[in-house]
Amino acid sequence: MIAHILSTGDEVLLGDIVDTNSAVLCSALKEIGIEVKKIMAVGDDVDDIAAIMGDISLQADLCLVTGGLGPTRDDVTALACSIASGRKLDLNPDALVSMKSYFAKRGFALTRENESQAMLPAGAQMIVNHNGTAPGFYIKINKCLFFFMPGVPSEMKIMFEREIKLVLVKIFGLDDDILIERLTVFGLPESRAGSLLNEFKVKFPRMRLGFRADFPIIEVKIRLTNAHKDRATAAAEMATAKQWVIDQLENKVVSQNGLSIAQEIGRLLTEQGKTLAIAESCTGGLIANMVTNVAGSSDYFLFSGITYSNDAKINILGVQRQTIVEYGAVHEKTALEMAQGARQKAGADFSISTTGIAGPGGGTKERPVGMVCIGLTGPSVLMAKTYQFSFGERDKNKKIFATMALELLRRHLSSLFETS
Repeated sequence: MIAHILSTGDEVLLGDIVDTNSAVLCSALKEIGIEVKKIMAVGDDVDDIAAIMGDISLQADLCLVTGGLGPTRDDVTALACSIASGRKLDLNPDALVSMKSYFAKRGFALTRENESQAMLPAGAQMIVNHNGTAPGFYIKINKCLFFFMPGVPSEMKIMFEREIKLVLVKIFGLDDDILIERLTVFGLPESRAGSLLNEFKVKFPRMRLGFRADFPIIEVKIRLTNAHKDRATAAAEMATAKQWVIDQLENKVVSQNGLSIAQEIGRLLTEQGKTLAIAESCTGGLIANMVTNVAGSSDYFLFSGITYSNDAKINILGVQRQTIVEYGAVHEKTALEMAQGARQKAGADFSISTTGIAGPGGGTKERPVGMVCIGLTGPSVLMAKTYQFSFGERDKNKKIFATMALELLRRHLSSLFETS
């Protein structure tokens, strides 16, 4: 199968936005056994879009198109598809019903401008937009099956996962053709992880190993195609390969199921019926943001205090003024008292805290940029540790400080010995 992706919009060509949609779709298609051969971008000119669709329709079997389905003048993708396919635009009744339902649930009136989004090429199959106003649709032009989605990433992702993927699996018979396992890794550079797994291809020649880095986390993906031929044997082979990868990665696997570190923390806290409070200084609320990005976090997350100043640490968390005077804000004793204060204020089972030097300025010989002190308290734990990271960028330091704090908690919840 030849698959292409087409992104539309002047904002993509001008660099005003990053085309994350194509990366997401490439990854999602790969998981169901489809590899993208070409990614293209085109501006908001209707003739240009129609021309490139015409070319694709003769070259590819499948094309996913994002962008240009909104109610404004520069949203011309449906019109371009009409030109490329030679089919006139009609008011699609299914699309109109879907849009009316979306607006009614939110208490808004459907305007004439929005109603224009239900004008689709004749014969097109409407795709429900669960997170926005513009319906998607799919239609065959020459040899190629085109799927059209909104350019807004949150709308596109849900539409693909909940609607389009099911259609692709049904049409192309992909459901039993692939097995995938994901592992989340923290504490290893991507190059080191690759080196540790260098023998994978020799040991498991039928499988493919992939890496995706999202600092400071690495996702390791094990992929086995043609699994439908002997599902039981394939599953056993995958289990062996997965365990081999885990054994090679030096106890740095955060999740054996591809969960983020915050999702893994949520899973462990929920499983154990425990709650969490957080006190942050140098991370500025980043840990709380990571935790609350997980659906259902209200079941276990009770409190966050961003106590950036010394006075806030003293007045809100109850850090002793003498501790600040004698040891300074960036010290294990201060971090421990911050964690104790957060736990006591919230009545939580566990608490974590961060205080450090994110940089790029503010460091000293005793407390250099990249130094962070992390506190952890709980029913059977009362500790603080100091870490030194070598990243000169403030954003990277904050991310690794926050992730390290969650990792310290994860190791305790998992009854693992804390390692550097």
